[in-house]
Amino acid sequence: MIALARPLWAIAFMSMTASGAASVPPNPDWLLANESRSCDMTDVDFSDRLHGFATCAFGDAMTSEDGGLTWNVFGTDLQQSLLFAYAASPQELYAARLGFYHSVDGGRNWEELGGLSSNFGSVFDVYFGEGGHFVAIQGGTLLYTDDGGVHWETGYPGDASVFFDELHFPSASVGYASGGITTGQGSSGSVLRTDDAGQSWHLLSFTHGEVTAADFFDDSHGVVATWGHELYSTADSGTSWQLIGAAPGNSTLLDMAHRDENHWYAVSYEGCLYETRDAGVTWETGYCDPSGNALAAITVRGGPAVAGGNSGVALFENRILRTGFD
Repeated sequence: MIALARPLWAIAFMSMTASGAASVPPNPDWLLANESRSCDMTDVDFSDRLHGFATCAFGDAMTSEDGGLTWNVFGTDLQQSLLFAYAASPQELYAARLGFYHSVDGGRNWEELGGLSSNFGSVFDVYFGEGGHFVAIQGGTLLYTDDGGVHWETGYPGDASVFFDELHFPSASVGYASGGITTGQGSSGSVLRTDDAGQSWHLLSFTHGEVTAADFFDDSHGVVATWGHELYSTADSGTSWQLIGAAPGNSTLLDMAHRDENHWYAVSYEGCLYETRDAGVTWETGYCDPSGNALAAITVRGGPAVAGGNSGVALFENRILRTGFD
């Protein structure tokens, strides 16, 4: 079976549950958020401490005004399962899948930018730089724009053997694209780097299989999780990779986020949220969904960590606000 890119897993298996989810006692540090109706979250972002935006399968999206504790689900009328969410402000939102879409009224109305829906491939991820400079993954191509998405240029034209679905820019000029593919013939990973804000890219050597999640802490240091349930780190801009150890719970990680180089969060296809404070050497389990619903996305932008996935499962990091985080 071919493994689809990370954001599509959250859609392809919406009606399915992962088997064998661990039974974990309730953890007061993590609360189940409330949704006005069930949303299969595919991505989540916050513009500030209170205001969040998340995309969902089947054309839905949702917003929060209390930091992610409660969510209002609504239809976008875009007639597609969206993959990407970005909140520039409570009212200015961006979403993507078949095209790249912009709303200036909190998601009530949407317009397509740049005509990307006429190209082949889904828009998996977008990096927002300064002054209207964005970088996007569409299918096997890396694009960039300097006018807020109206016109796009090709930074990496794609290759039949190179697959990626996730972008990370630790600084304005340095960025990484990661992904890969797994088939019956094996698993191969791809990591690319840019030093000019996405105008050109070079392929790095990565021989450890498909990258299912990644995070970069600065221009040189980062970590990736693989299809083979392993974690690797780099301290030299992806020139070499060192094995950290097994992924927590021997699971398939779908997304990671960090507070600093030692304190990371991760969510898994098997429906668990994990946390490490020693750069991945040891992990604690914050939550495991009793039905095994996959957790597809996590963010710490805005303050508390917020995560979500299939069947209306959304998690809110309770302890930060409880201890006076502002």
